[in-house]
Amino acid sequence: MELIAMALILTAVLIAQYLVYKNLGLRGIDYKLTISKAEAFEGEEIEVIEEITNAKRLPLPWVRSEICCSRWLAFYGDAQNVAKDAQKGFVAGIFMLKGNQKLRRVWRVKCEKRGVFTIEDITLSVSDLFGLVKTSCMIKVKEQICVLPSPSEPQLPTLSSDSFIGNNTVRRFILPDPFLISGAREYTGREPMNRIHWAQTAKTGTPMVYNNEFSTERKVLVAFNLQRMVSDEKQRLSISVLEAQIKAAAFVLDYCYRSHIEAAFAANSEQEIFVPAEQGYEHMLNILRALARIKNRCGAHMDEYFRQLDYSEYTDVIFISNIMSDEMAQVMQELASEGKYVALMSNETEHTGFCDVYRVPRTRSYPMESGDDE
Repeated sequence: MELIAMALILTAVLIAQYLVYKNLGLRGIDYKLTISKAEAFEGEEIEVIEEITNAKRLPLPWVRSEICCSRWLAFYGDAQNVAKDAQKGFVAGIFMLKGNQKLRRVWRVKCEKRGVFTIEDITLSVSDLFGLVKTSCMIKVKEQICVLPSPSEPQLPTLSSDSFIGNNTVRRFILPDPFLISGAREYTGREPMNRIHWAQTAKTGTPMVYNNEFSTERKVLVAFNLQRMVSDEKQRLSISVLEAQIKAAAFVLDYCYRSHIEAAFAANSEQEIFVPAEQGYEHMLNILRALARIKNRCGAHMDEYFRQLDYSEYTDVIFISNIMSDEMAQVMQELASEGKYVALMSNETEHTGFCDVYRVPRTRSYPMESGDDE
């Protein structure tokens, strides 16, 4: 009789807790997911933060959150019940919550590839002590991160050097700008007499001369081609070539930013991109954001697109392309004959005979994504 009574009591307990967790398990649960940064560079680590609150007295011994995201966001957990290398594209975490308790978990995430990635849905599951019941719900979060491309390291093109004086201040160039004065410095004996700053000389009692900044008129246009074959603009680039070209463009933009050179960007992408010439960090970021969003689709034939561009205000034109057509070669020859510096950065084209060619390294071959053509 005692065994039967104990069995009945145990059965009643199991049924009761089953009904309690089935009806109340998800009630009073609040879940929040945030990403520590809205933008990051390739290879940079960010944090994805989960916060879950149990706003009722009923303890929750098993709560599972399932994050569905891009495989290019590599999750690494710092909790003891999380594997060192979580599966890419699907991340699951286990929580144990007491009544009226709030927990916070931080994931370290490495951004492995440029692009715009969104975490849209989280599946939250709750179970009882014995795993008899499992209730789930879908939570919309829609957290987004833009991963900017990091620059590669090709051989650096030697940009034009005939525009010695201009409007853009740089750290160091060939000759100082005699019209750009920034204070005074001590006389060394090598400066001409007309450079002596008489007011500062009288004030300090030491011979002083005008201090001149360095400037340049250089403007660079980065022309980016997404066409794979001369005869067909619809066929897509291979992923490794596309990413290598994007990294090469990021390299040129970074060089222009560090050298205080104005840079413009044009691409015959599906949604054609043209960013006018400016300088500064925010301008470089704007172009990198456009590069991060580029899809592997060509929007205009390279011959038509690069022929119609206005090159008149630029001193340097750098083409980034995997192929070279006769029309494109003619455009580059015409620009070179006008005194502009012209260079080609490419994965495959070895030489053209009329401009410098720089090999773009393929640092990594990315696996195929759905909808991409190799």
